[in-house]
Amino acid sequence: MATPSMAANARRDGRQGNQLRPPAMDLRPLLRADGSARFRFGDSAVVAAVFGPREPRSRHRELFDRATLEIVVRPAVGIPGPKERQMEAHLARQLEHVVLSTEYPRTQISVVVQLSSCDGSVAACAANAAALALLDAGVAMRATALSVAVAVKQTGGSPVLWLDPTAAEEAQCESLVTLAVDSSRNQLVSNISSGAALDAATWASCIEAGAKSCKVLEAFMRMSLQKRLETFLKPS
Repeated sequence: MATPSMAANARRDGRQGNQLRPPAMDLRPLLRADGSARFRFGDSAVVAAVFGPREPRSRHRELFDRATLEIVVRPAVGIPGPKERQMEAHLARQLEHVVLSTEYPRTQISVVVQLSSCDGSVAACAANAAALALLDAGVAMRATALSVAVAVKQTGGSPVLWLDPTAAEEAQCESLVTLAVDSSRNQLVSNISSGAALDAATWASCIEAGAKSCKVLEAFMRMSLQKRLETFLKPS
C-alpha cells in the first residue's frame, strides 16, 4: 500500500500540495441579517447570513429544549440541486456540533449560504463563511470547526494529496474530500467525499492534512478578527 504524499511538483498556480490559496474574510457584508460573513479561497467566494435566534415560522418546528437549525444553500446560478442538498447536510452536522442550541430553546436559527463564485473547494468556503456569520451574529458556540478540501490524485500508483484544489484540479483528481475539523479537540466533525473510494492509509492522511490546515485557518481568522477589533477600538 503506497503512502500518500504531499511533496509533489508545484501545481499550475505554483503551490505545493500542502499549500492553501490565500484565504480572505469579511464580516458584516449584509446589514439586514443578524450576522453575515464573506469567505474566499482564491476565486471561490461564498456569502453567509444568519437570522435569529428568532421565533420559528411554524410551531411544528419548535423544540422546547433547544433551537432548531435551518440551513439553506443557494447556487450561484439556477436552482438548488443534489450538490447543494449534500452541502446543506455537511453544514448541518458541522454547525450542530458547535452551536450551543440549548441556550436558545423554542427558537430557530437560520443560516442562508449564497455561492458567489465557484473555483474549487466550494463546500469548504461555504462552511467557513457560515461559521464566521454565526460568530458575527453573537450565537453562543462551544468551539470553532472549520473546513478544508483535500483532492487525491493517483500518480504512478502512488496517491498525492492536494489541499484546497481549484476546479481544474478537482477534475484531474480521482477523489475529493471536504473535511470539517474541531481544532480544539482535534476531532473530525463532518465530511463530504466524492469519486473513487480511499484506502485506510489515504483516508487517515487526508484527515491529518485537513486537521493541520484547519489549525492554520483558525490562526488566520483569530488574527484577522483581532486586527478588525483593534481598528474598531482605535481612537479617531
